[in-house]
Amino acid sequence: MSRCFHWYVLGFLLCAAACQREPKKSCTPPCQYNAPCVDGVCQCPLPFEGISCEIDSRDRFTGNWEGQRNCGGTRGGLRYMLWRDDSLLLYMFMAGSFFGSAYETLQARLIDPFKLYLPQQILRDTPVFISGYGEQRRDSLLLELYLQGSAQRIDTCSWKLKRR
Repeated sequence: MSRCFHWYVLGFLLCAAACQREPKKSCTPPCQYNAPCVDGVCQCPLPFEGISCEIDSRDRFTGNWEGQRNCGGTRGGLRYMLWRDDSLLLYMFMAGSFFGSAYETLQARLIDPFKLYLPQQILRDTPVFISGYGEQRRDSLLLELYLQGSAQRIDTCSWKLKRR
């Protein structure tokens, strides 16, 4: 064989050895809730977050809140309670006065670690539908909800609540 061929083979082998991929990085501590480990980082599914998916994002919403409601010119100080249902991983429940003085319980779905979506629901004993969004910012819970009555009129209401 020619000398060039030997250099060619040697060069190919050296290049192949140098170009091998680095070994995959593992996650330490290991990922929980069957989260995949990608390049040493856990890819946590909602509602989980943290280095090893050890934090439940719904915990930032859970608890007692109080604050002001601004709805169609009416303002008022109100109290609300939020809790999670561990059998429904992305869902939470919110209880309080959303329309008038009636005490209601609404369902909310976690859409990212800091945001809730409230699908359209009918308020008990009323012809009013409610839907909207909530966002947790620092120590506040901000809600923007849409109330729709039988006359197709839609009011946008906002809440600014603080943890109690």
